[in-house]
Amino acid sequence: MEAKYRQWCSTYMRSSPSGLYCFYNGSGDNGDAVTCSEAHGYAMLIAVLHGNQVDFDGLLTFFLNFRNEHGLMMWQVRMNQSGALYVEEDARDCATDGDIDIATALFQAQRVWPNGSSNFPAGAYGYEAAALSDALLAHCVHPELHVPLLGDWCCTDSKENRRLHDSTRSSDFILSSFLLFHMKHPNPESRQRWQQVLEATLQVAISQLDVNPRTGLIADFLVHDKRHGWHPSKGKHLESKYDGEMSWNACRTPWRLAHYYAVSGDQRILPLLQTMLKTLLNANFPAVPAGIRIRDGKGLADYSSRAFIAPVGYLAYALGDGASHMTAIRALDDEEDEYFGDSIDLVIAEEAMAAPMWLA
Repeated sequence: MEAKYRQWCSTYMRSSPSGLYCFYNGSGDNGDAVTCSEAHGYAMLIAVLHGNQVDFDGLLTFFLNFRNEHGLMMWQVRMNQSGALYVEEDARDCATDGDIDIATALFQAQRVWPNGSSNFPAGAYGYEAAALSDALLAHCVHPELHVPLLGDWCCTDSKENRRLHDSTRSSDFILSSFLLFHMKHPNPESRQRWQQVLEATLQVAISQLDVNPRTGLIADFLVHDKRHGWHPSKGKHLESKYDGEMSWNACRTPWRLAHYYAVSGDQRILPLLQTMLKTLLNANFPAVPAGIRIRDGKGLADYSSRAFIAPVGYLAYALGDGASHMTAIRALDDEEDEYFGDSIDLVIAEEAMAAPMWLA
């Protein structure tokens, strides 16, 4: 575990005059982009759960330097040829999951380091956690359906925007964080609202077992309408033609939902998790395809990734299937290094160890 952590830090952590960040563009596919809020959330979770306060403070400083007018992290940061960091106008919006993870890390930091540090006084972590989780409530939660919005950019000023507004991304179903916010936020009204978000999102997840009773799989994007409730999107909804399948967003859902079960013991989600695991263990396991058809569990890709294997391994672990968990652990070594899968793998490992103290 320590070797994995040190390797991840040496590969992905970078320093700048604005603070520390997680470099996510090793492939060069994103031009001169160097990080995104998703990566920053992973890095802050890793730092606090591993007990590295120096790195955590550096990451927190970076977050504070790249908040938008809503108090949420701008979703992408770039570096120009002279080495200066900047943000394009269309990247000033947030992406919900990154801010959820950052707020989670801040609440955990208040637990782990209640006396603060030389950079942040006692109570500062908790203050920032409450402020960020309130910004999420104000700008990233559907006002009527009470589930996560895709980001603070969602609006209803056109038919197309209404379609996106009335949808949700399953990788944002971070129920263990919603439960944490409900229990740890200092404001009773905010605690009540986070309980509402938790219950609404939990019910959306559970409802997908009725949509796909054979597999229990959840699509990348779900769309709501008054007649049919929540159902998988059709074709390209926001990112790709696989938005209505288990692709590069929903690959995280087994981990996110399993972690909620691990910290809460909520039996309501167990049938969904059991069905999901049975399907995924039949999907060429442990080489879980990097894309799975939700109606029948058939692979949509002929390759795998740590981003798909590690969440299935953790789901097996949370449900007490130690043999499948160890099979997944061994399979992780066969995959190529890359930011997304490596980061998910390490966050899962840190969260698994932290689960008993998650709500302390």
